[in-house]
Amino acid sequence: MKVAAGSMLWLAIAPTALFAQSHPSDVPRQIYGKVQVVDATTFEFVKSRQIVRLAGYEAPRLEQTAKSDGVEWPAGQVSRAWMILRTLGQNVNCAPIGRDTNKILIAHCFVGETNLAATAIAEGIGYAFNYRNEPQVPAYFDIERKARGLGFGVWSSPDLLPPWLYTASTVAAEESDGQSPEAETSLPLPLPVTQAAR
Repeated sequence: MKVAAGSMLWLAIAPTALFAQSHPSDVPRQIYGKVQVVDATTFEFVKSRQIVRLAGYEAPRLEQTAKSDGVEWPAGQVSRAWMILRTLGQNVNCAPIGRDTNKILIAHCFVGETNLAATAIAEGIGYAFNYRNEPQVPAYFDIERKARGLGFGVWSSPDLLPPWLYTASTVAAEESDGQSPEAETSLPLPLPVTQAAR
């Protein structure tokens, strides 16, 4: 499969600078175990109840739909289902790199050697995206350019708004209706599983 072969190539890139960044004391170095998928970008670890959001990655909102070749499909639900299928029954190994403005851990997460965010971007499940004041993942944008060029997934639907624009348009519509809006909020390699993480 072309994507899997390409994924291995992306995993071979050494991103030591990403892990060399200062590590906040309230952020664990590693979280390992089974997860419950909250949405296409966020997990809750079953045993520790830690909530983790994938760094450098964003996916369509659950309610978003797309249209490809005249066929409508639930883009947000597909993205969430993809993440469930990738993690179901698997141990997920996350390397947290910080916390977002809501104090949620942001991390690079893997199943085996598969980088979940990079693979989702390569398969057109979501987008490379960095929130302000969060660590940048430039390699994801290179992966996204390839997926966009091939017209994979979200890139097969020219009218599908990226989630950050969709959220902004939804908030603007709610504000014009007088309703109060709700607040939204180089490629990493997997860390070896340590005894402490189990």
